[in-house]
Amino acid sequence: MIAIAASTIALGACAPVGGPGVSAYYDCGDGTRLKVDNLSDDRIMVQMNNDRPVTLPADKAASGARYMSPTHQFWSKGDEATWTVGRMVPITCQKVAVPRGM
Repeated sequence: MIAIAASTIALGACAPVGGPGVSAYYDCGDGTRLKVDNLSDDRIMVQMNNDRPVTLPADKAASGARYMSPTHQFWSKGDEATWTVGRMVPITCQKVAVPRGM
């Protein structure tokens, strides 16, 4: 019984991070915080601070992952991301392990 539990724990530790239903949190250093929910392989939902969430479809990217609509863009690579709304200057954000103030 102990061997089965240990095997289950070991396999759980190898499970990939990401996929539908997984959230990531970003701190953008200027008071902006993002919650990014992975809805599917080709769509995410981004919530900035307490604003209404925005669903973005995947777009081709030479590097990293890019999601965009006519008014929003989220582009990430590793633990860094940029977030753009409308014509504002893109802000750089860092992934955080635990959300603060969301």
